[in-house]
Amino acid sequence: MSAALTGLISCKKAEKVAVDDEEIQAYMSEEETLKLAMKRTSRDTRRLANALKSMDWIEIEMWANELKQGIGVSCVNLYIKNHPGVSGEFLILSDRFYNASNRLILSCKKRDAEIANAQFGKMIKSCETCHEGYKKKDNNSGDR
Repeated sequence: MSAALTGLISCKKAEKVAVDDEEIQAYMSEEETLKLAMKRTSRDTRRLANALKSMDWIEIEMWANELKQGIGVSCVNLYIKNHPGVSGEFLILSDRFYNASNRLILSCKKRDAEIANAQFGKMIKSCETCHEGYKKKDNNSGDR
C-alpha cells in the first residue's frame, strides 16, 4: 500500500509524493507497528474462519500462512522487542500458535476438515490465553 502525500515542494505549486508503507513504518514507533500488525492478524483470523466455514482449502492454506507469518513471526518478534525480558510462558504460547498453524497448513494438503478445525481452535486458544495474560500486564504497567 502506498500513500499519496500532498505538500509544498516548491513555492509555486503543491506536488503529490508517493510514500511506501516501509517508509511510513520507519517513522512509526514499534508499539504503533505492533498495533497495526495485530489489527491485520485480527482481520486475517476472520478471513481464515470464513474459509474454514466454506471449506475452501486454497483460502484456508493462504490465510493460515498469513497468520503464521503475521502472528508467529511479526507480532511475536515486535512484542519481544518492545518488552525485553518477556517470560518463558509467552514463548511457549507463541510456540503453540506456530505449531497449530503448521498443523493446520498440513491438514490442507490432506483435506482433513476435522484436523483443520481442531488446529484452528488451538490457534484461537493460544491467542486468547496470550491476550488475557499480556494485554492485562501491559495495561497494568502503563505501557499503552
